Amino acid sequence: MNFDEINELLSRHLDPPKDTPPLYHYTSVYGLEGIMRCKEVWLSQSDFLNDKTERLYSENIIIELIERKFKARVSDQLKNHPPLNNLIADIREAFQRKLPTFVLSLSTNKDSNLLWSNYSKDDGYNIEFGPDFFKDTDEVQLEKDNLKGAKLFKSKVIYDKEKHILALSELADNYINHLIMNLNQSDEEYGYIISNMHLAHQVMASFFKDPCFQQEEEWRIVLFTPEDITINHRIMNSAFIPYVKLRFDKNLVRGVTIGAKNKMDITEAGLTSFLTTNTYDLNRVEINRSKIPYRY
Repeated sequence: MNFDEINELLSRHLDPPKDTPPLYHYTSVYGLEGIMRCKEVWLSQSDFLNDKTERLYSENIIIELIERKFKARVSDQLKNHPPLNNLIADIREAFQRKLPTFVLSLSTNKDSNLLWSNYSKDDGYNIEFGPDFFKDTDEVQLEKDNLKGAKLFKSKVIYDKEKHILALSELADNYINHLIMNLNQSDEEYGYIISNMHLAHQVMASFFKDPCFQQEEEWRIVLFTPEDITINHRIMNSAFIPYVKLRFDKNLVRGVTIGAKNKMDITEAGLTSFLTTNTYDLNRVEINRSKIPYRY
């Protein structure tokens, strides 16, 4: 699997920002405690994210595109030529094999009713990171955090279905072209072409979401990791969630907002004490409360 060969394609269709606004990470009180105390964010394995249909969204698009393009471009005689005679079955099988993928979700929305509900049950917190947080997460940081060999991607999440179809259509065209030009390839070479196509799709799928989710205003840091990487586990909703750690400079934290339903005075007093104990400068880290009104 070769990331370098697909980077040009990805660079045209992802949206890595040149200028980064403040970004907000919504979490529970337990997530906040671990993140702020250890000065590290946790990237959850993508298979355990809230929206289990996320990968299927782009998978369904690209399989439909490949089937349609293959039918239009390849003669009946070639369709029965090995390995093309098993093309769609081979693609579906490849999609069952995923590189371990870990995701950190952030948002440009600092006080989102939807995100409070989805990620912290309305009484959690969000952490505001300054613009350099997104930029400073790089290959050097991966080495420091014992994630050697991991591949890092950063982009806004793209909610435009037309852009999804354009990118996945180009990927499907490239894939079919490779197969047609290399009909007499070995099984190993054929497997390599499928693997690279699948890898490019897996990266795109990490940043392509159904337009119905656009209210999340999400940005993502995505890691593709080697099989032998050290995995940690946290407990959420009575399940063990695999994650990897990335450290950050505490000076990149600009603020913490208390969730929409958490109105107790002791909450702010306790948060102030916790941040001070963990050496955060409260002249730099602003404590806020959600301004969303709730009826009880």
